[in-house]
Amino acid sequence: MKKFILATIAGIAILTSSFLAVAVADTASEVIGRVEKNLSPPNFKAIYQFTNYRLDGTVGTYEIRFLVKDVNHSHGYFLKPEREKGREVLRLKDTIWTFMPSVARAVRVADRESFAGGDFSNADVMRIDWLAQYNPSMAKETKNQFIIDLVAKNTEAAYAKMRLWIDKTNTQPVQQYFYDSKGTLLKVCKYGSIKTFGAVTRPAKLVMENVITKLKSEMQILDLQFESKIPDGRYVVDNLGKEI
Repeated sequence: MKKFILATIAGIAILTSSFLAVAVADTASEVIGRVEKNLSPPNFKAIYQFTNYRLDGTVGTYEIRFLVKDVNHSHGYFLKPEREKGREVLRLKDTIWTFMPSVARAVRVADRESFAGGDFSNADVMRIDWLAQYNPSMAKETKNQFIIDLVAKNTEAAYAKMRLWIDKTNTQPVQQYFYDSKGTLLKVCKYGSIKTFGAVTRPAKLVMENVITKLKSEMQILDLQFESKIPDGRYVVDNLGKEI
């Protein structure tokens, strides 16, 4: 009888442990889902400014107009500098394309490649759909923050692992670490300047520091408005370089 009771207690402990593990995973997914909705809401147009600081003291600045339908359909058009004007980028489901006016053709690019020659990758800008690419888990929970690990589901993701710090009071990201498959820290992103754009409140400034190269890039949202009348033809690869 005593053995039976001990076995029963052990069984309950295992079930309780499993239940808590699932609950924690669900909580991490819910938090990340709320962050994603703020960072990449549907149906908006915006002007982003990217500033790349190089080791030789030079600074490169780009302004890009984004038209976003949803997480699978986003289009960017380079406005500045003049030499880049007319360049385009397109996120179409799981692929990202770039169009260069000088060669008049679209080329597929990888998620992990540099965006606009800076320290943000294409995925950092065009693929804020982390739950589709990563498995989240709660690494730690403090009084003020959730600390969530995101482990890549496959090798196609831009990073093998990310760690995200999130403010509990407003569910806004605070900072993010990016790692390779060996666990090496590659980059650190700092989120700041929280602003409200219509129904969405989110960081309006991101600073990406490359731990390996010691370089830095900034991304700022200069303007963001919600727009439901973006033509579907804007999200077609063959229409890159054409007026829609």
